[in-house]
Amino acid sequence: MSNQHTMDLYATDSEVMQLEQRLTGTVVQEQLDELLTLAWHLRQRDSGRALNLCEQVSKLLNTSSRTDTDKALVYLRLQLIRAEEKWLHADLDSAAAIIQAILRHPDVHLDPACLSDAHRMLGFIFSDQGKHVECDIEMAISIDEASKGDDVLRKQCTAAALARVAVLRDDKLAKSYFDRYFSSRNSPKEIHPGLAALMDDFLGLYTGLNGQLDDSVAYLSKAYQACLDSGQIRRAILTAANIGYCYSKANDFEAALEWLQKALKLAKPTGWAPSIGNCLMQVGDTLRKMGSLDAADQVLHEALEQLSRLTGSRNYALTISVLADVALDRRDYHLALNLFSQLAMLQGAQEQADLQEAARQGQTKAQARLKPASTEAIIHKPDTLVAKR
Repeated sequence: MSNQHTMDLYATDSEVMQLEQRLTGTVVQEQLDELLTLAWHLRQRDSGRALNLCEQVSKLLNTSSRTDTDKALVYLRLQLIRAEEKWLHADLDSAAAIIQAILRHPDVHLDPACLSDAHRMLGFIFSDQGKHVECDIEMAISIDEASKGDDVLRKQCTAAALARVAVLRDDKLAKSYFDRYFSSRNSPKEIHPGLAALMDDFLGLYTGLNGQLDDSVAYLSKAYQACLDSGQIRRAILTAANIGYCYSKANDFEAALEWLQKALKLAKPTGWAPSIGNCLMQVGDTLRKMGSLDAADQVLHEALEQLSRLTGSRNYALTISVLADVALDRRDYHLALNLFSQLAMLQGAQEQADLQEAARQGQTKAQARLKPASTEAIIHKPDTLVAKR
């Protein structure tokens, strides 16, 4: 049997380097498993190369003397890599179609890791489409399949990912969920960087939402390093951008832009529109707070272009929200009202308490300014423009 069943969810950089070195000394047909493992662990580190390796593995598979079942399991793992690459580029329909086909495959149940990974990926796709209930269900199934396969790392990583996905909708519920898996009683002894990244990412967002900005930055900085080390590049970009957001919230705009540049530098070479769009949205928000409204407007429209395939996502809704704030700051109250009304209806803003609140408050502010034209003279500058450093 191939080493399919021990395909770890994440590997460290040093483990990937060892894999590369081992490959140079093996005979071509024996390389199949190693190439497959390497492709899997490069899926975010270098998704273009991962796809090339998938092609190599496919060719080797055609001439291989393995059983049909064995070949099928290798094929399913290749399909998972291809689906993730589509997801990273926001081609959500294609990604979902590949995953649905994997789940319909008669042999998928022979590989619990593959089954767990397929459900988790479907959860992430649903999350980007703003389908929160479906997302939570898929994540729960993924945890269940990992448990059946006695795959502790997979189970814990997915549990942390589920809490992370839920935290912006309902942080108390997400925290209770997190504590169920990671109470001080049963917290993992040796924490794999792949899991540490997810746990610290969750804790960083949770503390940030509860006003503990210093703790938030500390957790997110640890998460950022662990993401890089475990090949979770998409999450590394997000955590760097969220650290920027924390500094921006504390009115330390210099530190904010520094971290956002770091995030963009990581995101640009990948070509992943959702990741680039998220960074640009955060840059736009920071520029707005600094009072650079023209620059903010320009960057935010760039962000919308990047997110054009993700109109159901939270990030798309956030971008509209910041554009609406820019309109308010510019005293273009008609545009602001229009954008805040649009925000309330967006798929990505449904069940997102903070965005619904922003939409309500924004509409109220814009309407108040639109009514009596005579009060135009006594409008004071929005406090965001004179934010203290």
